[in-house]
Amino acid sequence: MSNQVSTPFTPSTGVLQGSVLSPHLYSIYINTLPALLRSAATRTTAMVSSLSPSGPPGSDFGLSPGLPFGPTLDVSSLSLSPTAINSLLYADDVAILGSASEVKQMLDLAQIHSQVLGYRWSPIKCAILNAPDPTSSRYVRLTLYDEDIPSVDEFVYLGVPFVRNGISPSRLVAHRKPGAQLKMAQLCAIGANRSGFSLLFSSRLYAMFVRPKLEYGLAISKLLKKDYDELERAQSRCLRLIVGGHKTSSTVVLRHICNLPSMRFRADTLVLKFCLRVQSLPDDCLLSLLSSSLPSSYGSFSA
Repeated sequence: MSNQVSTPFTPSTGVLQGSVLSPHLYSIYINTLPALLRSAATRTTAMVSSLSPSGPPGSDFGLSPGLPFGPTLDVSSLSLSPTAINSLLYADDVAILGSASEVKQMLDLAQIHSQVLGYRWSPIKCAILNAPDPTSSRYVRLTLYDEDIPSVDEFVYLGVPFVRNGISPSRLVAHRKPGAQLKMAQLCAIGANRSGFSLLFSSRLYAMFVRPKLEYGLAISKLLKKDYDELERAQSRCLRLIVGGHKTSSTVVLRHICNLPSMRFRADTLVLKFCLRVQSLPDDCLLSLLSSSLPSSYGSFSA
């Protein structure tokens, strides 16, 4: 650093940054966390029937060396049992779900898990949604390593904005637009314009690299007319960059020439594809398990 060489040091845990072993090692370590968090489940926690252990290993389980929370299980000997769904993990993006007291207990368990296995969560990157008011009798101080976790009205998880009632379609659209417009401007600068690539090629670049940025999350969002209109305006702004059109010029003819559907049509297509894919998911997939636990009027559909 700054043309200086530090004294040699040896990592006490984990592997060097950038190591090809890093993702595999992380998967092995973090895979023991959900079972530990399930020990905080209560009667109000959502349950599904699966082969996963319902809680952390007991004394009758064999423990893998170096993994104090990792039972050695013979899956073939397990039977279906209720499994609590109080945490969702996508790599190191973890969401825990429950009442204030349940979340506090799970935060304590997550802290213990990290300290035993030699890693650390980042409290400043965490947030609490739907936290009880500090003046409420249900208020519980939520911390990690004695650092308070902030309460927020909105949090972006895996690129999707969540508010008190779930996914916010309007915030999702607003969140996706800047990235799409920036990417379109970059493509325009390298030739996706009227004096560069052909119109057909430029439109294909838009459909391949820009439109997916606008479409992310639409398949699981309940959009309103104003949201569709905002998406359509965002698409029109991108297409005008290709032909150098005025900011109020219509793009209907341009979309017809380039065989580009409206954003409402694209959103409907994505929803249909999502529903069709759900029907072919493995039985042990979380979405399949959740669908099977819903009443028949909610959990079934025809496509």
